[in-house]
Amino acid sequence: MSLQPQGLEPIPELTARIAQASFPQGTLAMRLRDALGPIYHDEQFAHLFPKRGRAAEAPWRLALVLVLQALEHLTDRQAAEAVRARLDWKYALSLPVDDPGFDHTVLSDFRTRLVEQEAVKLVLEPILLLCRQRGWLAPGGQYRTDSTHVLSAVRRLNSLESVGETLRAVLNAASEVEPDWVRQTVPESWFDRYVHRFELARFPRGQAALEQLRQQVGEDAWVLLCALQDQSTPATVRELAVVALLQSIWQQHFERVEQQVRWRDGPAVDSAERVVSPYDVDARCSRKRETDWFGFKSQMTESCSPEEPLHLIVDVATTLATTPDVEQTAPTLQRVREQGLEPKKMLVDSGYMSGPLLVSEHEQGTELVGPVLPDPSRQSREHKGFAAADFEVDWQQQQARCPAGELSKQWKASTDKRGQPTITVIFARETCQACPLRQDCTTGCKQGRTLTLPPEPVALALQQRRQEQSSPAFQQQYAQRAGIEATLSQAVRRHDLRKTPYRGLDKTHLHHVCIASGINLVRLDTFLQAQAQGQPARPARPPSPFARLRVAA
Repeated sequence: MSLQPQGLEPIPELTARIAQASFPQGTLAMRLRDALGPIYHDEQFAHLFPKRGRAAEAPWRLALVLVLQALEHLTDRQAAEAVRARLDWKYALSLPVDDPGFDHTVLSDFRTRLVEQEAVKLVLEPILLLCRQRGWLAPGGQYRTDSTHVLSAVRRLNSLESVGETLRAVLNAASEVEPDWVRQTVPESWFDRYVHRFELARFPRGQAALEQLRQQVGEDAWVLLCALQDQSTPATVRELAVVALLQSIWQQHFERVEQQVRWRDGPAVDSAERVVSPYDVDARCSRKRETDWFGFKSQMTESCSPEEPLHLIVDVATTLATTPDVEQTAPTLQRVREQGLEPKKMLVDSGYMSGPLLVSEHEQGTELVGPVLPDPSRQSREHKGFAAADFEVDWQQQQARCPAGELSKQWKASTDKRGQPTITVIFARETCQACPLRQDCTTGCKQGRTLTLPPEPVALALQQRRQEQSSPAFQQQYAQRAGIEATLSQAVRRHDLRKTPYRGLDKTHLHHVCIASGINLVRLDTFLQAQAQGQPARPARPPSPFARLRVAA
């Protein structure tokens, strides 16, 4: 397909007359078209299409359809049907009443173009740019962020199911490209074993029978992998992507020792790298407190400055389910800065906070507002004995003085398991053994007390935050972060954010961006209607019936 960018077409007269007669108050799509005009332009998407070939559907229309589709939770077929049948959509898309629309596969193709050419941001950023031009979003404001879990579109598999289903996926893929090779290579018994979906309900009962099946699957997978590595095997089979996946998943759960295939006691890789299903290699198993899920994480960041007339989602991130929130703090702020918004404050919970982030973001002009985790030392956790905060640290002299008044013996720089710089402070063994406060300080018998400290700027930033985060002023400021929970709730309850209809991290991320864009459009519509009626942009929440009884009394 090719694209020759065209200007925004006017709404056909007949479409406008019938739509306005049918919807005197308008619909969201109609009101936004009248108030905002064009949100997307063909020029923004021109680099996604070649210059020659069959003419493509106008990408500004497709982008708007993707957002409306996510807003109303429609499938591609339902969205294409809405373009053909709904007057308000034709009004917003500048289509005549008798326009036949397009095939539903056009949406899938456009979605693939956005993902493959890393142009997903073109869905959300034009809305934010328009809001900046209208004065509804300004740089140097206040933002808040949080994440929620997202369930994968495919089922979760246990270890044996994962290997067996991947083996079955290889057989299905090979049967499509080289059926003769499969018939010549695969034993007859495999047709009974792997022709059906490999799932727990079909497994034999009893531990002995289950172990026998597990051994059989491991040996079958090894035989198939050896056959796939043979040079006589057609290249079309050897180059299948699922072949490398089978080898990876087999190595996660099996090993070959002394020419024998053995089941591993545990997976060979950690949860962040463990592939669970061959049908979505990006989905991961994760757990956070009581929530255990298989899929991804979605994070949304919205503006929340008191002086702004409305709150808008400015950034969306979709990550593996095993990605810690703290690893997303700096990338999120960087993406917000790249939009020219220059955040002054970012409200986050303790999962996004760390000492190094407090220092690094402060140097870039952003204040992180959120509680930090307490001192992880045993003395601090048990509230018994002397924690690191009870020691006087002289950073210039590189010494520490303990509560008993003794000076440290050794001061050396090192790194922790995550590669972060640390400082180890060691007190003399003889001094600690003779100290009357030893029982309140250390239980070590062979050495004196040891302190592990971060670098000076980080240590001072953590100390200051731990002191101020219990103050009423800090709590009042941090309370504004709770508003992001309402945004996530809106995305989950009204737009089904928590279950992706797509496979893979990239398309799931595009889906989340479309949901965020739709939420922004809903908020813009609500704001514009309130403005037209002379009402406040964010009216106060009405009191509950029980609260009204108290006022009446």
